[in-house]
Amino acid sequence: MTYTEHFLRNSKRRVLAAAITVALSPMAQVVAAETAPNPDSSSQRLQTWDLNIPAKPLPQAIADLSAQTGIQVLYTEQSAFDQQSQVLNGSYTLQAALDQLLAGSGLTARFTADNAVTVEKAASTRNPDNYALPAIQVQETHLGLNTEATDSYATGAVSLGKGVEDLREIPQSVSVITSQLIKDKNLLTLKDAMQNTTGVSVKTYGTGTANYIMRGFEINTINIDGIESSATGTGTHGHGAPDLAAYERVEVLRGPAGLLQGSGEPGGFINLVRKRALAEHKVAFRGSANSWPGYRTDLDVTGSLNDAGTLRGRAVAAYEDGDSHIDDVEMEKKVFYGTLELDLSSDTTISVGASLEDTDDTPYVGVPLYADGSFAPISRDLYTGTSFNYKESRLRRQFVELEHRFDSGAEAVVTMNHSDRDMKYLLNYTTSPIDPVTGNVDRWSLSADQELAENSFDAHINLPVNILGMKHKVLLGANGSHSENNNKGYMRDVAYPSINVFDPGSVSNPVPNLVPAYSRGKTDTRERGLYFKTTSNLTEATKLILGGRVTDWKTDAMGSVSEFDNEFTPYGGLVYDLNDTTTLYVSAAESFVPQTNLDANEKLLDPRTGTQYEIGMKGILNNGAANYQMAVFELTDKNRAINDPNNPTFSIAGGKVRARGFEAEISGSLFDKLDVLAGYAYTDTEQLEAADPDAEGNIFNPDAPEHSLRLWGKYNFNQQWAAGLGAEYNSGTFYESGNVKWEQGGYTTLSAMVAYQLSNDSRFILNGTNLTDKRYYSRVSGPTRQSYFGEPLKVTLTFETQF
Repeated sequence: MTYTEHFLRNSKRRVLAAAITVALSPMAQVVAAETAPNPDSSSQRLQTWDLNIPAKPLPQAIADLSAQTGIQVLYTEQSAFDQQSQVLNGSYTLQAALDQLLAGSGLTARFTADNAVTVEKAASTRNPDNYALPAIQVQETHLGLNTEATDSYATGAVSLGKGVEDLREIPQSVSVITSQLIKDKNLLTLKDAMQNTTGVSVKTYGTGTANYIMRGFEINTINIDGIESSATGTGTHGHGAPDLAAYERVEVLRGPAGLLQGSGEPGGFINLVRKRALAEHKVAFRGSANSWPGYRTDLDVTGSLNDAGTLRGRAVAAYEDGDSHIDDVEMEKKVFYGTLELDLSSDTTISVGASLEDTDDTPYVGVPLYADGSFAPISRDLYTGTSFNYKESRLRRQFVELEHRFDSGAEAVVTMNHSDRDMKYLLNYTTSPIDPVTGNVDRWSLSADQELAENSFDAHINLPVNILGMKHKVLLGANGSHSENNNKGYMRDVAYPSINVFDPGSVSNPVPNLVPAYSRGKTDTRERGLYFKTTSNLTEATKLILGGRVTDWKTDAMGSVSEFDNEFTPYGGLVYDLNDTTTLYVSAAESFVPQTNLDANEKLLDPRTGTQYEIGMKGILNNGAANYQMAVFELTDKNRAINDPNNPTFSIAGGKVRARGFEAEISGSLFDKLDVLAGYAYTDTEQLEAADPDAEGNIFNPDAPEHSLRLWGKYNFNQQWAAGLGAEYNSGTFYESGNVKWEQGGYTTLSAMVAYQLSNDSRFILNGTNLTDKRYYSRVSGPTRQSYFGEPLKVTLTFETQF
């Protein structure tokens, strides 16, 4: 078998971000990190580190070495490395540390240049008939899992599938928003990250909230370290887009993910990966100010908390205060995240952590339109609410994780999460089209008070298996969740004074006369499941992936009970390596979504089921510095509830929709000084079966653009100056009611950045978005409300440093 040499960039992270950290858990990965370049690179041979790494599978030990030293060692997984490392406990140079780790493995480490280390088979173990053997080099490029220690827009592995998986082993499209991209583009929330992800459309609801559409379907859950969390919520009634201060990267899988999460929309899977503690002590600060105006500060602290390095910690804190481009709309946010990790033994680690996210802002729910399908010449700064409108949201999370590594190379992980969300608001929203003569619009006033408590768990084990001389992997697991949503009541005033959209300053805004509007009560939802996945090496170049999940689901909404048992979600894929750089794959995946609609016999409709077929190609470019992928897919979703033509008050499972398309993406370093993230998606959605035959053949999700293109490139001119330029094209969206259609045509926006490196650890970054101040609607949603302008020109200056 021929192995690929991967070269790694010798460069120092400049951390622009947030918080005060004290956490734990140097993630056992298949790849490892790298310290900053040294003007005298040969001095790295003499530098020493205090290290504590127990015996474990060699790829994990190398990853821990990276985390504790900052040295990045990246390579593709190879059979030569499927063995245990030796213990490291003491003060070592890099050469001595590698020699100790590799002792007895038949591998050796040597400097091939002042800035390059190669790990290869020792001379005595080399096959004379095949002298060219696998090598690991610390040099130019990098493909790994943890993206914090790199300057890259690419990564070679993800953790969304319950363990470390090489991107090329996953037979579905996967995108990763890395730590470096988050810093370069000043991405503050998950909403910002999704707006930079191939094939994802962001459906805004104002006040920092948004839904995400992939392959024509809105995603209704978000996952944190692979475990589903509904506490974030979406839409006006949700908490808002999670702040990224506590997260190292965002992983996005497109297409059904029923194997991973049970019930869920078929469009995709979003996984936020928490920042983990590093043994090396580091403090990072980031501060920024923007032109709207607003400012933000982040502090991030990490390191060992005892001499042995068995207790590590991390703490992150962020504070943001600023105005919107919309008159009277503002926001204040406080974020804290802390985690501790303790090695109970050389093979067992326990992690605990908590996060807090408090947000106070002024609700904004869009602008109205004319009734005839046209757009009014109103200001992008129009605010139809009042000065006393507010929204308060408090989100608390806690987690505990226990990880055990077996001598066989197996790894078992048990994780438990708890979250609490409190949210209350008072807002005004428009309820009629704009009067074309007077410019007046009707308004209602609405208040709400909600609490959500959620517990979830996941327990899984990854088992290496040897059969007939071939290595295989088996994943077995169980997970579940229990959420209780307590609606303390909606209140509203349906006779609140109207507003003139052309003269909003003339409006009367009295205290609303609120009366009970909707019933109060609790919604209790429970879900649990068992899952498995096998990855079988049919040949050295061919892998067969088979899996499935059995799910039980039950919800009790104020006494109305819905329940489904033993819902099976299968998964299958075939992966074939054409060569060391290119992989072909085909996959079939399913999903299911419970429905609460009743048929004429007052029985629950069967769940909606989604089925996707995908064919694609993945690979690496520039000796592993960049990834590329392309895929075609067809996804159908059936059993959708529609009105029963014979019993209009009931439903039948007769609806069916289809989404099909093409996606392509390149990420990483195409050349030594050029980093890119470029993605294109074509999505065609169609209503195949509907209650109204006239609707068949129509687009079923007009919020999903047919064409979307995102381009971003950063060029490093020298050690001090770098510049980035980007463009985003959207072919347009629309809303249709009866014979009237409101349509936003295609549009393009531009963005840019300039960075100046003050020193190895400090830099200034100037970011600009919507550089041409393009006026457009990012979402069109009928004449009464929830149509939103795209954000106008914004300029942000950031300073970041670490020490």
